[in-house]
Amino acid sequence: MTVDLKFFIVGLLLLWFPRHWMRRGMALLRRRRRSAEASRITEPWKDREPGRPRINFVTEFLKFRNYLDLFRAAAGSVMLCGGLGMPAAIAVSADGSSGSGLLVMGVRWFVLLVALLSQAVRFDESRVSFYPPIFFIGGLSVGLCDGRSAALAFVLIWALIPLLGDAQLFLTVYAVVIVAFGHYFGEMGDLYAGYAGVLCFLPVLLSLLARKPLMIYARKGTRG
Repeated sequence: MTVDLKFFIVGLLLLWFPRHWMRRGMALLRRRRRSAEASRITEPWKDREPGRPRINFVTEFLKFRNYLDLFRAAAGSVMLCGGLGMPAAIAVSADGSSGSGLLVMGVRWFVLLVALLSQAVRFDESRVSFYPPIFFIGGLSVGLCDGRSAALAFVLIWALIPLLGDAQLFLTVYAVVIVAFGHYFGEMGDLYAGYAGVLCFLPVLLSLLARKPLMIYARKGTRG
């Protein structure tokens, strides 16, 4: 197994950085500029992000952090697994055995699993919440399948949004769509396409096991 340490570390930073840390960082920078009282009036997104179980197309595509999630997941997964003309940070060496291939796949899958959990699960004091990181999953599918199949799956699932407003149903169908497009168009093989589907469905499974709904990322005080 060969490891490009530079790309591997950059990929880990992109993939394992929790989404809600971006909100805290923005709040910290703005808090230095304004008083606490004025900040609470003009910047309601500093409060806890409330969840709503339904997905709104316009609202999701107006969130800047969703695009950050899409980009960093795509870049990180491509760095890790290779693709789009970029060599993989973790790869099988030229003289590697069949066992080394399984080891490489296991390391990649573990990194992506931790990445998905860091976006989908949030601990707030004694409370646990589950979120559907839709754009992040779309980015992960670029590295697990390829750019074409990931783009087709992403466009199709959003075209079906009028029928799939519920977050659990949305991710369930999205998982099937990713596996289907990854099978027919993906370059990484059926195992990677299948694992992309598993990661997509995992937030749904966790929410069902915990008997809690999937909460939508939202600024407090907003609607839709």
